[in-house]
Amino acid sequence: MTSFSESDDSMAVSASRRMLEAAPSFVWKRFSDGVELKVYLFAPPGHTETAFMPAVMFFHGGMWTLDFNEEFVSWAVHLAERGIVCLLPEYRTRANYDVTAADIIQDGLDAWRWIHHNAGGLGIDQHSITLAGSDAGALMALNAAMQPMLQTRRWWKIGSKDELPLQPACVAIFRGLVDVHSPEARLLNIKGEVSEPDSINPCALLRRYLPPLFCAHGMADPLQDYAMREWFCEEWRSLGNEAEIVLSPGADHTLTHFAVNPTAFEQILLAWESFMSEQGIWPQSSVEEQALMT
Repeated sequence: MTSFSESDDSMAVSASRRMLEAAPSFVWKRFSDGVELKVYLFAPPGHTETAFMPAVMFFHGGMWTLDFNEEFVSWAVHLAERGIVCLLPEYRTRANYDVTAADIIQDGLDAWRWIHHNAGGLGIDQHSITLAGSDAGALMALNAAMQPMLQTRRWWKIGSKDELPLQPACVAIFRGLVDVHSPEARLLNIKGEVSEPDSINPCALLRRYLPPLFCAHGMADPLQDYAMREWFCEEWRSLGNEAEIVLSPGADHTLTHFAVNPTAFEQILLAWESFMSEQGIWPQSSVEEQALMT
């Protein structure tokens, strides 16, 4: 992994936080006790409400113990420059709110429904929205993208079939948590706070007709085993869905941090852009492959 100092990392986090605070924001969720959650918007230059652009909603990591919304600012800045609208929603974490795992998961589902419902007013193509996240934020993105099929079959109606739920065009996970029963999920306390843990468990929600999946993981991550993500992607594909996994040999748990490991950052962004273009969700990038970031 690229070496760095704590002061350099702190400066990068502070810079990202300032960029986040300067970005346009909207209240996307209000509670009866006065609590408001914002979503920060990073849009392409000259973007208007009448545009029809693809979008990404990023759920930050932090295992629900940190408010780490600036994590994906570097990603959002780059993608906005290449024509992708990026939204970074606040959601309740245990850092500032007395919430359960079920409450937080519900925030993720509500954020997905909010962006889909308000896409037109934000200049977003409703059919080209990607949900993305890291660690527990990835769990939220996966849960929203993997909702069960809607049971509409009737024995008296010949040819009736189950209907697809509302789902994004793609889901992208970075060091994503894919099994709520794994040791790495213990901190989330899902088993103690969700009545049916498998109802939000990506491993239990695997099925046909899921959106394309992009997964990236650091092979030097001491907290999460990359083999679990490999298995998950293989299962996703085995059911007839599209999936790609990118393993970065030199990256650890700081996989998403440009200031910590710019090499892994560039590798993953380039691979993600290529995957999204191949899926027809994003336009082809005009950026040279060897010169993503300068």
